[in-house]
Amino acid sequence: MENRNTVVLRVEDLTKQFVGNLANDHITLDVRKHEIHALCGENGAGKSTFCKMLTGVYHPDGGAIYVNGKQVSFQEPAQSLAAGISMVYQERNLVGHLTGAQNICLGHEPRKGLLVDEKMIARKAEELRAKLGIEVPLDVPVEQLGAGLQQIIEIIRAFYNDPSVLILDEPTASLGEGEVAPFLEFVKSLRDELDMAILFISHKLEEVYEISDTITVFADGKKVLTSSASELSRDDCVKAMIRAGRQKTVHVPQKDFSGAETILETGDIVYDNKRHHVPMKIQRGQAVGFYGLVGAGRTETMEAIGGIRMADEMDVTFAGEKIAKTEPVQMIHRGFILTPEKRINGAFPGLSLEDNICNLYIDKLSSKAGFMMFDKMKEFATRVLKKNEVKYTSIDQNIIELSGGNIQKIIIGRSIELDNLKLLVLDEPTAGMDLGAKSEVYVKIRHLVDEEDKSVIFISSELDELLTTCDKLYVFYEGDIVAEYARSEFDKERILSDAIGRKR
Repeated sequence: MENRNTVVLRVEDLTKQFVGNLANDHITLDVRKHEIHALCGENGAGKSTFCKMLTGVYHPDGGAIYVNGKQVSFQEPAQSLAAGISMVYQERNLVGHLTGAQNICLGHEPRKGLLVDEKMIARKAEELRAKLGIEVPLDVPVEQLGAGLQQIIEIIRAFYNDPSVLILDEPTASLGEGEVAPFLEFVKSLRDELDMAILFISHKLEEVYEISDTITVFADGKKVLTSSASELSRDDCVKAMIRAGRQKTVHVPQKDFSGAETILETGDIVYDNKRHHVPMKIQRGQAVGFYGLVGAGRTETMEAIGGIRMADEMDVTFAGEKIAKTEPVQMIHRGFILTPEKRINGAFPGLSLEDNICNLYIDKLSSKAGFMMFDKMKEFATRVLKKNEVKYTSIDQNIIELSGGNIQKIIIGRSIELDNLKLLVLDEPTAGMDLGAKSEVYVKIRHLVDEEDKSVIFISSELDELLTTCDKLYVFYEGDIVAEYARSEFDKERILSDAIGRKR
């Protein structure tokens, strides 16, 4: 093994300026071989911009990048790959119906004449898998694999160009609790066995401290500190990350729901050719958590109720109305809104912030003659952005230019403007968010239920945030609800036991 002090990536005074915003302010950083180097900081701290300069998406306004001692300059991502920098992004970038091997070689397919050489694809993918020392099926469509194995397929693909630096962006954000530990062990094995460096971007400090050798904290576009993980306390790390007053305290009042109106009540629902026992009761002014492992059926149940997933049969009563069949538009008109697990699926990429916000309210923002009232649209969108403290430069900018946390603020913010909103379903709303942004979501949920008397279903794979925020909790296992807990009964150990199907 080479000297662990060998610098594989060096950046000096790296700077990037957008209109009215210094996104990266003279960042200087060394990353070494056989090192997991964590980048921590709030959304908007500058981590994404920094990585986009390393991967050729953005061109720096100043400074220099060195890979293996050689100065490099990128005009496009392909040049970054050729120089030895690969990045695995938070959002999956796999083609579901293709096999793992086909996804690994996608864009680099070996050919025999004009035809793709499937045998060579399988051989190349197997060579990469063996090099990384991980067991993962390569001959089945990736849509049949769990989130953890899909993430590993993404990493194997990143090694197609034999990188010197691997950047992992929130790699565990979509993994269930049972998938995180083996995945982190895999990342540690990459560090130990291969002559490379790993940049690990995460908001989950328990993971950062479990696997990182070095931690760098960004804030407001600047590098605040770089320290050995063993010498930086978690409290000091959090203080460096969070701006004063940003992390908000969540207060959950004691509430009596015995006489509260029932907004949603369910029994059995049949979808995907299977009957699912999902008895639940959601009342007005109540925040209800859904907990379970990935694939436990939380999302699928709410998609069936919301009309997004085909249901063959359902026992559902919404706002006093018995419903035998649902369609998305009808459910929205009834006051039911579901924000999707992948926040980008709730946005309209390519459209402006204004269009994304106003899309749900075309009727409300049109004249009687059916013409859009553009002044009213702008006023409405600006109010939603301000009310939800979204960081943006122009109401006309493309929504995909925003950080994930700010996109989530828009999706939630526009949803709660629905005049007859009764139930808001938030599916993994804090995935990939920093601590400050997460606390803002928790406070928003409590404001909705306590001040505006709405009902919220909060789906999350992070049990602690459900225990912090919710009045009641349902546990899902293999498509069914297997346990219900009032707030006074919350017991972390029992809930975790229920989630893995352990009988008490």
